[in-house]
Amino acid sequence: MSAAEQEHTTMDRAPGQGTVPELPEPLPLRKRQQLRTRQDLVRATIDIIDAAGAKTATIDRITARAGTSRATLYAHFPGGRTDLMSEAYRTIGQDLIDAAERDAAGQDDWIEKLCAYPRAMLDLAARRELSLFYNVSGPQHFGIGRRRGSASKHTLDTFVRELHNAQDKGGLRAELDIEAIAGLLIGAIREAGIDASRDPGTAPRNLSAFRQLLEALAGR
Repeated sequence: MSAAEQEHTTMDRAPGQGTVPELPEPLPLRKRQQLRTRQDLVRATIDIIDAAGAKTATIDRITARAGTSRATLYAHFPGGRTDLMSEAYRTIGQDLIDAAERDAAGQDDWIEKLCAYPRAMLDLAARRELSLFYNVSGPQHFGIGRRRGSASKHTLDTFVRELHNAQDKGGLRAELDIEAIAGLLIGAIREAGIDASRDPGTAPRNLSAFRQLLEALAGR
C-alpha cells in the first residue's frame, strides 16, 4: 500500500477503531412521504381518541384531521378503521415504553427504575379517553392487545434484566424465580392501568402499592 493509500485509510477510521462503517442509504423521497402520511394518519387517530373517545374516530374525521383522502387511508391501511385502530394501539404502547425508559434512565435505584413503567401507565390515566382505549375498549372491541405485543415483550425483558441485576448485586434473594416474578409484575401494571382508566383516583395508591411490592421483594 502506498503512503497516500495508507493516509486515506487512516482518515476513514475513528480514533482507536477500525474502518468506519458506511452509513445506510437515505430513503427515497417518495418512501419518506409515504411513511410521513402513514404516521399522520395514526397520530390523527390518536388525537381524536384522546379528545373525544374511540367511537368518534371515524374514517371521515381521521382523514380530515390528517389532511388526506379516504383512498389514501385505505392505500396505507387496507383493513380501514380496524387496521388503523390497531396501529394506533401499538403506537400508544410504544409511546408509553419511550416515556418509561426516559424516566428510568434518570434513576439509580433498581426499584425506581422499575417504578417508571407503572408511572408511565398511570400517567396515561390523566388522558382518560386515551387510557380507556388502550386499557379497556381496544382489547375488548377491536380484538387487539390480547396477545403480548412487542412493547409488552420489551417491558418484560427489561424487568427480567433489572431483577437479575439486582439479584446479582445481592439486592434480591438468590432463590427467587425472576422470570415468573417479572411476568406477575407486568400483569400488575396492566391491571393498575385498567383500574386507573376507570377511576383515575386509584393511580397514586396503585403506584405506591407497586413500589411496596418491590421493596418487600428486596426485604426493605
